Amino acid sequence: MTVTYLEGLADPEVLPRIDEVNRGHFEAAAQGRLAVRECTACGLLFHYPRPFCPRCHSAELKWTDLSGDATVLVAAVVSRPPWNELPRAAPYPVVVVRLAEGPQMLSTVEGCDPAAVVPGMAVRAAFERVGDIGMVRFIPA
Repeated sequence: MTVTYLEGLADPEVLPRIDEVNRGHFEAAAQGRLAVRECTACGLLFHYPRPFCPRCHSAELKWTDLSGDATVLVAAVVSRPPWNELPRAAPYPVVVVRLAEGPQMLSTVEGCDPAAVVPGMAVRAAFERVGDIGMVRFIPA
């Protein structure tokens, strides 16, 4: 699979707080991989990273790389950025996708007309490096 890297979307002044619970996700994204938590007790794959399984509450977790293939479940177009200095252009689509392996994820779709992003659209993961971390975005499949 070809890895797509994007740039200029994230505001480097406003990034997620990286800690021991989520570090694996953001470090994998910097390397062009989509990693989520997997519970070794019950097998659940889940995103956003947390210190325990949301199904069985086990703390026995590992990082698992996924394919990056996904389907848009919900899409909304942001017409005005949340702050004026946001480096990316508006409008842009914010989406909830269902990853092929099951978990859902909040992100954006890049590289197409925002009005074209609709539920059911096939997308694949793309990555933006910001310093030492990576952000997962999606592009049309």
